Amino acid sequence: MPDHSDLLRRLVDNSPDGILVSRQDRIEFANPAAVRLCAMDTPDWLLGTPILELFTPQTRRAVRDALDRARSGAADVRVDGRLAFTGANEVVVQIDIRAAGDEDMQLVLRDVTVQRRDEARLRESEERLALAVAGAREGVWDLNLETGHVIYSPRWKEMLGYADDEIEPHIAAFQRLVHPDDRQRADRAHDSIASGEATFEAEFRLRHKDGHYVHVLSRGYPVRRGGDGPVVRIVGTHLDLTDRKLAEAALRESEERLRLAFAGAQEGVWDWNLETGAVVYSPRWVEMLGYDPREIEPHVSAWERLIHPDDVQLAQHLNESLARGAGTYEGEFRLRHKDGRYIHVLSRGFPVRRVPGGPVVRIVGTHFDLTARRAAEALAERQRAEQARTEWLTRLVFAQEDERRRIAREMHDQFGEQLTTLARRIERLKDAAGGRPELVSPIEALENTARQLDRDVEQLVWELRPTALDDLGLRAALANYVQTWSEREGIPAQLHTSGLLDDRLPSDTETTLYRIAQEALTNAARHSRASRVDVILERRGDHVLLIVEDNGVGFDPAQKPADGSSFGLVGMQERAALVGAALQIESAPGEGTTVLLRLRNPMAAAAGQP
Repeated sequence: MPDHSDLLRRLVDNSPDGILVSRQDRIEFANPAAVRLCAMDTPDWLLGTPILELFTPQTRRAVRDALDRARSGAADVRVDGRLAFTGANEVVVQIDIRAAGDEDMQLVLRDVTVQRRDEARLRESEERLALAVAGAREGVWDLNLETGHVIYSPRWKEMLGYADDEIEPHIAAFQRLVHPDDRQRADRAHDSIASGEATFEAEFRLRHKDGHYVHVLSRGYPVRRGGDGPVVRIVGTHLDLTDRKLAEAALRESEERLRLAFAGAQEGVWDWNLETGAVVYSPRWVEMLGYDPREIEPHVSAWERLIHPDDVQLAQHLNESLARGAGTYEGEFRLRHKDGRYIHVLSRGFPVRRVPGGPVVRIVGTHFDLTARRAAEALAERQRAEQARTEWLTRLVFAQEDERRRIAREMHDQFGEQLTTLARRIERLKDAAGGRPELVSPIEALENTARQLDRDVEQLVWELRPTALDDLGLRAALANYVQTWSEREGIPAQLHTSGLLDDRLPSDTETTLYRIAQEALTNAARHSRASRVDVILERRGDHVLLIVEDNGVGFDPAQKPADGSSFGLVGMQERAALVGAALQIESAPGEGTTVLLRLRNPMAAAAGQP
């Protein structure tokens, strides 16, 4: 029979775990493993030592509480303690305590230093991961490819609006929530990892609980059964991209609005870095000056080369005002176009400072091409001047007509009355002569002179302002004038009228047409050498036409006469413009001349006809 006590002794001595036996909380026995754990040379160093002194002050209380629990009858009491006599080497032991009667205790010490260190590192790593994931607001998922089981983190579910118990822990939940158009891309991503890819990263849309879709960035990492074994798990994260997508959309919309605003405003943008001198010129900025973007160097020297020398001082003054603290600047400069001319631009600048109150490091601004505005302003100024001239000319012409009318009336009344009196007195003088030849002949000569004077005054009055024009209208006055002109000049002339009959045009219109016909006939008498002249006055639809045409020698309207005159054409055109009429001269050498005036019928305009 073997000696059981000897066998037990050998087992205790060869145990890899330290074994201590205490009585009344003092060590009575220590096996070799316990001696080594406590960094002692012989068991004698331990025997008689209070059990609690083996442990550091930080762990003594936990050991004492465990001893008390075992002493009170608790089974399987276990506690960790740190040994006090190991010097710089920290040794953590797991202590299993059993009571053997009222006084004796058995303590089994197992070195767990490395295990506890690894566990602490694991906890720290897991805590860092948890904090990182929480800080990144990412949802975590862990897919078992063999079973389809998936662990979805609370954040994963939260970003889709679900409670923790509303998502089944299976791949089917993801497949149910992924957007149909993204399902194939998700399958390819998972397959790529299963087939050997190291990681994957892709964007999917997952359906939120309320029905809308959430954009997520999914990253996956493979877990293999062995170093080179098959992938059995994919662990990854989901990042909610909703805010990013909204920000990107808002940015795109803002950039689009800005682009459209600048395009609509036709403004060029520039961004000047004051520290480096580099300038970003927009395509529109370059286009304004007629250049290709490659022809303008991205530097302030390009602007300095193009600005008009007289505007350099103004530009420097505005830049200095920004450096002194001005919020913005605005000024007009002239920049040299590629074709050599200068264009006016309105420049606005906004300073950018690295820190509030610090120096200006950038100026961002715009250039607005004022060329069209300047041209429009010049045109408007010319139009105002032309309008003023037209108004002045209108007042002058019609003032002349009024003066002509007044003088004609006064001449008719005053000279007419005096000439009538003179004629009566000559008649009485003739009667008094009593047939005396020596007196009758001079009196008849005097009578003839008085009659000629009467005709001359009548002709002068008529030329100043024919009374028929005021009393009977344009048609009658023109008929009278054409007949008189024909008799006086010896050139056959005829007036043709149509559509007017008894209609009267406004007084200023009739006067203008009469004077233009008068001037045209005067030109025909002086220059045309015509054998016939026709004057046409007619109404066609809503327009009135006045045409004076002759069969004379004609002329080239584009060529000025040798004597420098203009045949009165400018005066006729100005008169026509005063009443809104268009005057056209048609002539060619040897083909006669036609003066055509076209006027919208003022009566039709007043009636609202188109």
